[in-house]
Amino acid sequence: MADEERQIGDADLMDITHDEVRARALRKSLQRLADSQSGNGALQEMAREVLSGRIGLREALRVGAYSEALGERLAQARQEYEQQSPEEREQQRAEALNYLKAQHEEIEQERQEQAARPGAKPRGHGGR
Repeated sequence: MADEERQIGDADLMDITHDEVRARALRKSLQRLADSQSGNGALQEMAREVLSGRIGLREALRVGAYSEALGERLAQARQEYEQQSPEEREQQRAEALNYLKAQHEEIEQERQEQAARPGAKPRGHGGR
C-alpha cells in the first residue's frame, strides 16, 4: 500500500540543501507536488519516487523526462517572476522568508517535544 510506503525525512535532503530548514521546505514541496491533482505528471512521478526513497533527488534530475519537465516548469516560473512588479517580488520574498521562519519554529518545537519525552532518542525530522 502506498500509505505504508517508506517516506524520506528532512535529514535525507540535507546533502542537497545543507540546511535543515530548507530541507524541510524541500520535502514539503515534494509532498505537495506528489499529491497534486493538476500539473505535470512527470514532476509528480519524480516527487513520488524521491519521497519514497527509490531514487535520490540528484539522480532524479539526471532522468531525461524529469529534467525536461523541471526545465519547462522553471522557465515558466522565471517568466512569471519577470512579469511581476517590484512590489510583487518583494511581497513574494517576504512570504518565502516567513515560510522558512515557520519551518524553523516547527523544527524547534519538535525538538522541545522530543527532549521532554523521557528516554526519547533524537530522530530525523519528517520521516515516517
